[in-house]
Amino acid sequence: MDVFRVLAVITGSVAVVSVLADMINTLVTTQTSSWKWWLSRRLAAITWKFVRAVSCRMKEGPLKAGFQASLAPVLVLMMLAVWVLQQIVGFGLIWWGIGGVTEAGSVAGESGSLAGIADSIYYSGVVFFTVGFGEVVPSGDLARLGALLEAFSGVLTTALVIGYLPALYGAYSERERKLMTLDDGSEDRITPTSLVQAWSPDASASELVAHFQPWEDWAAGILETHTSFPMLRLFRSHHPGQNWVTALGLLADSALHCEIIVGANSRAPYFLLRRIVRLFHDLTEGIDLSSYRAELDLGYNRGEGFAQLYEQLEQHGFELLPYEKARESLVHLRRQFDAELEYLIDELLAPRGFWGHRVGHRTEQPTPLLP
Repeated sequence: MDVFRVLAVITGSVAVVSVLADMINTLVTTQTSSWKWWLSRRLAAITWKFVRAVSCRMKEGPLKAGFQASLAPVLVLMMLAVWVLQQIVGFGLIWWGIGGVTEAGSVAGESGSLAGIADSIYYSGVVFFTVGFGEVVPSGDLARLGALLEAFSGVLTTALVIGYLPALYGAYSERERKLMTLDDGSEDRITPTSLVQAWSPDASASELVAHFQPWEDWAAGILETHTSFPMLRLFRSHHPGQNWVTALGLLADSALHCEIIVGANSRAPYFLLRRIVRLFHDLTEGIDLSSYRAELDLGYNRGEGFAQLYEQLEQHGFELLPYEKARESLVHLRRQFDAELEYLIDELLAPRGFWGHRVGHRTEQPTPLLP
């Protein structure tokens, strides 16, 4: 075996092993590696960079939203195609390097044996897809064992992808179904203050707190699925103005409101906030957020927004902590996740704010039949 064939076997083996490792890391393991040079991770990064560049030049509207929403489904198909192609080429190089593959009716080494890389890659594709035309066959023990291994690799790839898609889309459906219930009854942008007021129209602290428990469960589900299935981060909502990242930000800020409302700073809002902070930190691990930190701290120093928030809650009827203590507490807690939130909004092209369900007109709440 000459040096070129030895290099072909080594290169092909590296290609096959690396793609199998990438598939296991992406489709099988529950704790995926964050190594940036995984093939699927590099493919996603390059594709998303292209989508971001194109999106920045498009006008806001259905066309832009549809273009962004198409990325994740297309990327799943691209990953499958690249995994399959890399395995076929890798095994093809191995076949060319070790030999032992001949035309049907020929003996290895005679004129009928395969001599070119193109023929070897063709044979690799036939074995990988278990087509079995029969005009090319393995003639040695090593080649026969390799053919079985490649056929198993092809079946395994198909099985893993088929098993992955229902889990992926099931997690997406669960995320979006719960997201549809995040509503303050208006047609406009939902703010944390408007959501808190809608959840407790009578300014009852206990009634307000009761709304946070289901969202803690939802946030815990997002933490589990979006770290186990990183592809989920790119799947966008069907509804304009709504996104899982901005929903988490809205819920986190709503939980912060409970910290300054007397009687509302209890378990459910606190643990919801903990789940969201943990998720944001996991998703931005290793990212330089210093520019976001500086800009946000500048806004806090100017006291932007807090006076209006405090006044709205007070006018609604909530009993609040003293102004300065409330402001200090809210800023301290919000600094735990604000830079991460802003980064994720920018990186994932999420809409600014979370918008209400647009149904054409406001549906009035029914008047109770009984007093």
